[in-house]
Amino acid sequence: MVNSAHLVGMSPDGKRNSLLMALEAAGVEIEDLLQDAVVRQKALNDYEDAQQQKLKEVEAVKLEENNRIQIELDRITSQYVSRIQANLDDIAHEQDHFRAWQRTKQQEAQRITEAAAFCVPQGNSATGLTEVLERATLARK
Repeated sequence: MVNSAHLVGMSPDGKRNSLLMALEAAGVEIEDLLQDAVVRQKALNDYEDAQQQKLKEVEAVKLEENNRIQIELDRITSQYVSRIQANLDDIAHEQDHFRAWQRTKQQEAQRITEAAAFCVPQGNSATGLTEVLERATLARK
């Protein structure tokens, strides 16, 4: 009734008097109205308390679930980090192996060059050696 369009624009005192007159005409006791208001307010507060308790329970369940998910995520992440590290270790091992082979190759190439140098006539130096090695390579093809 207080929000009735008929009461718009009236002063608070005018609204109060109109409300009291309507209640008196309907035979409603003010004490009954106030008691009903208290009961309704208590019902609203009780419902709010129940909803707040339900919210706390949902929050607790979801936070625990998030905790379990985080633990699982950490475990999986750790496994993948270990796998990545193993791959990086394998790469490093292969790189070391390749560098060692390159050193061996370089030593072998040096020995071949030194041995081939004996096959080149004296005084032709490196140019003569290069020509001999190229001819030997072409002869194989």
